[in-house]
Parts: sequence; structure tokens; C-alpha cells
Amino acid sequence: MMKVACLTAVIWLLPLAVCAQTVRVKGVVSSSNGQPLAAAHVQVTGDQQVFATDKNGEVLFTVSPGVLVMEITFTGFEPLHRSMTVLQDTVIYFSLTPRIEQLEEVVVSSQRYRQSDQLQTTRMSAVTLTGAEINSIPVLGGEADLLKTIQLLPGVSKGVEGTTDIFVRGGAADQNLVLLDGAPIYNTGHLFGFLSVFNPDVLSRVESMNGAFPAAYGGRLSSILDVHTRNDFPSRTRIKGNVGVLASRLMVEQPLVKDKLSISLAGRRTYVDQVVRLLGQQLPYHFYDLNAKVAFHPTKNDEVVLTHYAGDDVLNFIPGSSNSRRLQNTTSNFTIGNSAQTLRWNRSLGRQWSSSMMLYRSKFHYTIDNTFEDSRLFTSSDIEDLGGKWMVSTDSLGPLAFTAGLDLVRHRVSPNVITTSGELADFLESSTTKAATAWEGSAFSQLEGNWRSRWRWSLGLRVSYASVKSKLYVNPEPRLALRYSLNERTTIKASYSRMAQYLHRVSSAAVAFPTDIWYPVTDAVQPQRADQWSLAVQKMFPEKGVFVSLEGYYKKMDNLIGYREGTNLFVNRNFEEQLIQGEGLSYGVETLIKKETGKLTGWVSYTLSWSERRFDEINQGAWFYARYDRRHNLAVVANYQFARRWSFSAVWEFISGSRFTPIIGKYVVPAPTLVGANLIPVYAPINSVKLADTHRLDLGLKFKPSKLGKRFQGEWFFGVYNVYNRATPVAIAIVSNGDGTFRYEQPGVFGFLPFVSYGFTFQ
Repeated sequence: MMKVACLTAVIWLLPLAVCAQTVRVKGVVSSSNGQPLAAAHVQVTGDQQVFATDKNGEVLFTVSPGVLVMEITFTGFEPLHRSMTVLQDTVIYFSLTPRIEQLEEVVVSSQRYRQSDQLQTTRMSAVTLTGAEINSIPVLGGEADLLKTIQLLPGVSKGVEGTTDIFVRGGAADQNLVLLDGAPIYNTGHLFGFLSVFNPDVLSRVESMNGAFPAAYGGRLSSILDVHTRNDFPSRTRIKGNVGVLASRLMVEQPLVKDKLSISLAGRRTYVDQVVRLLGQQLPYHFYDLNAKVAFHPTKNDEVVLTHYAGDDVLNFIPGSSNSRRLQNTTSNFTIGNSAQTLRWNRSLGRQWSSSMMLYRSKFHYTIDNTFEDSRLFTSSDIEDLGGKWMVSTDSLGPLAFTAGLDLVRHRVSPNVITTSGELADFLESSTTKAATAWEGSAFSQLEGNWRSRWRWSLGLRVSYASVKSKLYVNPEPRLALRYSLNERTTIKASYSRMAQYLHRVSSAAVAFPTDIWYPVTDAVQPQRADQWSLAVQKMFPEKGVFVSLEGYYKKMDNLIGYREGTNLFVNRNFEEQLIQGEGLSYGVETLIKKETGKLTGWVSYTLSWSERRFDEINQGAWFYARYDRRHNLAVVANYQFARRWSFSAVWEFISGSRFTPIIGKYVVPAPTLVGANLIPVYAPINSVKLADTHRLDLGLKFKPSKLGKRFQGEWFFGVYNVYNRATPVAIAIVSNGDGTFRYEQPGVFGFLPFVSYGFTFQ
């Protein structure tokens, strides 16, 4: 505790004086109706510096005392020129007047320049995506998908083709915290993992953080995926929809009181089951999701936002008269779903102070009920979170920016119930795991400031804890980030962060299944921890609109969850006894080249990485490669606006094969009854074989016809998934050669698949 006290004292006793050669200027850019303008450009004429505003329309920079000449520009608005004398720290408000004839372009361009904003901060290991970028990428069925886009970023590799699992910097899939408007989402996939649960129409901004974590975030080791839905106030009714091969969606935004109260509703559903029914066939599966948001501005200083999300996957097979006699005695019912609600109150406290308070509920559940003849298998489980978070922040604590807050959540994990009857009960006994309740919380603070003219630093501390029954775990999680500016276009950054994780997913499979069990730490199972160091060089080429980042990282992990060899967790009511804990290492180099302006936009990402594990009870205690160790990961994403109404998009990705443990032989031993013999498999060293490398090309073409009237705009999206028909392996099969020997094969799915979708907007 002495170390924690000393580190806390360092944070609070940092000097508040600023060097006399410079003064701090904070600019706040908004439209004439008070809406903040993100990514507006503030050019300081004398120093030839250009800064971009953040999501709140704010920008912070330092200049020499004296006359300050500035030009503020934002696409679709009239440029604004300001000249004033600045002798001390100053806050300046800018109000831009829109060009009425270019309002449509404002919507398109207001999301640009986000990646280059990092040059002005200590942030690294992070990428910001906009709804427009996500919707421009050709994916399976033409359905825009957030997580498929995230899988194309540096440091992120995917699981089995078609799933929404992501593995970040050598971590497991459950080491990623996915937030939807602040609420955690436990199951991110629809269609058995082929699509994500995020409706692309409601997305505003997505931040993917793989390192240098701000102190306000915690609870997972590998990454934070912070998903924000649209929060703007529409001036009139706005309707947006899309009809695709896999699903259709519709969103309605409606102002109730001008600039005071608005509501939005969005829904998405598969309709393949309905189409098949019209053809006289049966496909008893569908998914849906619903998003709703109410935004209320009671005063100019207050904003209250209520959000709701619900989504289910439903399989309900009841045999009909056309089915075979065998299937007529079979039924299958499967339901898996998420729901999440948040209530957020943002308040401006004056003098550049603001606060944010949020309450949330999140629940994930599944139920499976199958029957065959007189046998029945029923299983169910769920996890529910009730939590809250409070933050206070300012950019003007002397020369410093300051953030502090508290969060608390109660995890309630219902028991995993397995009930069997009939002949099945002779092979699989009914069982019930123990229910669990855990409290998890933290207190955090962070300071950020400049030192001289080239250095910027950020120092944070998060003290987290978890309470389970009589056990209390406490972990200090320090964070440090530094930025050194070689010049206005090039920076060098370094960071260190510690993360602790008190909740883990119990799964013995190589990929996530919906029936995996989430379970908190216990008296025997300790929290997982990770220490990560990163070093990066970032450079901006403003004349080309190109941002380049080269980053290396080294991550050490402790108390990782593993399983004793041969464990079957699905039917094991005492699976905690089969859990083991070990250590891990992950290190690599990541490159990102991102172009955000001009006719050609997109990015190129490449990751060279290693991920290793060690458990005393596995592999004789020796180090081995993790099953998601992927040596090379390359993605090229391009979108070209070659005409006013036409744009072309392409995605090419290459990824090294994952690892597995093969059977290399068998030997014969007498059966225990001394009648006959048993074949005992002989395995190679764990994860010693790499599966085949994979690569794929997807192409898309968008066309916007002429407007039907002033308010209706349509858009066609044509494309091909997997152009050269190279199916990606999704499984491993053992096939006989016919001569007593065997071989492994890798069957794949999703070859050449064309798609078409039609989207429209009415406003």
C-alpha cells in the first residue's frame, strides 16, 4: 500500500506552474445552433500550425504570448478569421455559419481527420472509426459490420472465419471489453457469429484501444472497444433504411422539442426464414435487434440520454408433415440474446469543469431445449450486470487537464443448468454449477499536461477491486504516456499500462460458443493481470492527408486461465477444480498507414507478432505458442470516389494460420476387461503445428442515383465476397488415406458470394 500511496501523491502534487515562454489556448468550435463541430481545423497563421477539434468541438494548443491570428474552417461552413492578443491562458469560442447549399457535404465530412488528432495528444495504440468508414467496406452478404472492420486493424486478428471473435495483441477473446454507450456487451455475434450485434445505421464513432489505456477504462487485459451511437439532434424527421441479402434494417429519428428533446428508433431482422417459407420450405432461424435512444437537453448545461438495446437469435425447429419420420420425433429450440440499458447525465459545471454520471444494466442469456424420441437435453445460463460510473473532468486546472471518477458494478452469474432425461440421461447426467455474485469497482484519476514546448505527458492511476464471498482482491493499475514532438508533423510516443481482469469466460473450445460460461474470480482463481509497454513513431503528411504509425509493444500476463488436459467443461459441474493459471508473453510490431481525405481513402495495416503461454501442468511446464498466435496479419482497405455518384471499395487480407495440436500416431494397449484392445492417441507438442495461411479479396461498388425530390436519397451497393473463391478453413478433419494411414484436411466455407443491397435516407 506504501507504493500506491506514493504514486497517488505524485499524481496530486505535480507542479501546476507552466513555463513562461508559452500560454495555453483552448478553442471551442460550434455551429450557429450550438452543436459542437468535431474535426474542424484551427490554423494558427504565425506558427503555421494546424489543429483539429475533438468530438466535443474542442482543441487545446500552446503559443507564444502576443498577437494570435487564426483561421477556423469546416467543410460546409463559412471560414472564420480571428485576431486577438493573448497574454495568458485563454478560452476562445468560435461560432461558424453554415453554407446552406452544402449541408449534405457537412454530414459526410464531419467525421474526418480523427486519426491525425493523435499527434496533439499522448494517445497511441488506438484507432477511431466512423460510421461512414464501416459502411463503405464490402463484407459477407453486403451487411456492414463493425467487428469485421475491427479485424482489419493493426494488432487485431480474427478467430475462425465468419465469427465475430477478435484476439488483440496475443490475448484471448474474453480479454476484450466491448461497450455500447457505456454498457458491456457479452455476446457480440448474430447468425452464430457471422454478423455482429451492432446495427451500422446507429453508429456514430468507434474507438478501438489496444494499449496506453486511459485510467477511466479497465476490467479487461487486451483491448477496449468503445462504441458510441448517434447522439445528434435532428432538425426534422429522418428515416434511414437498408434492404440486403441477409437482413433489412430501418431507423427513424424524430425531434419532439426543437433542440431540446428527440427520439430515435432502429431495428434490424433477418428475413431469409420468411422468404423460404413462401417457397414452401422451412428455415426455423432468425435474429433481430432493436436500438432506441431519447436525448433531452433541459438546460444549456445539461444533457440526459437514455438508451436501450435488445437482440435475440432464435432457432425454433418443429417438424412438419413433410419431414422424414426420424425428424418428426425431433424438436430444437435455441434462444440467445443480449439486452442493455443506460441512463447518462452530462453536466457543464462552469469554468471548464464538466461531470458525467451513468447507470446501466446489461444481461446476456441463452437457453437450449432439444428433444429426440424420449430423450431431452435442456441447458440455460445468464449473466447480469448492474452498475454505475461517475466522472469529473476539466482542461483548465492551471496548465493541466484532469479527470477523476468512480465506478461500481455487481455481476450476478446464474448457474449453468443441464437437465437430461430418457436414454440420454444414461450418458449425460443432469448437473448444475454454482451461482455466483461478485462486486467489482474502481477509483481512478488522470492528469495530462505539457512540459516545455515539445513534451506532453499523461499520468494516471486506477485502483480496482473485486469482492467475492469472503475474498477481496485489490490491484493498483498505473498508467503513463509520453509524447515528444520532433516537429509539428512527427511525434515519438511511449506508454506503460497495467490492467486487471476479474471476470473470465470458461470455454474449452478453440473458438467462442454462445454456451460458454462467464465466471468471476473465486477464492482459488485469482485475477488476471497484464503489464504492457509500447513505443511508437507517428507522422502526418497533411498535403496528402496520410497518417503513418509504427508501433512496437511488449505485454507480460499473469494468472491466465487454462484447463487441465482432457477437461470437458460443458458437462462438468465442478469445472473450477479443472482450471489452472499460468503466464503469457506477447510482443510484436504494428504498422498503420491511413488516408482520410481525397477521392482515395482507406488504410493499410500490418502486424508481426508472437504470443506464448506457460502452465506448470501443461507441456511439462515449458513455454508454447498460444493457439491464436498469428505471425503475420496484413490488410489493405481502399475506397475510391471516382465519380460524383460512384465509388469503388476493396478489401484484401492475409493472415497466418492459427495453431493446433495434431495426433501423430496411436499405440495399442489391452482393454481393462482383457478382451480386445484400445487405441491410445499420441499427440505432438502442444500447438506445434500451424494451419494453412489464408487470404481473401472482397470488392464493392456503390451508386447513388439522382435524388427523388429534395428529401429522398437512395444508394445501391453491389459486390463480391471472396472474389477468387479461396474458401477459408473453419475446421480440421481427419481423413483416411485407405492404406491404414490418415491425413488432416481443412474444410472451408464461403467461397465466391455476390451480394446486393439498397439503402435509402429520407430527411
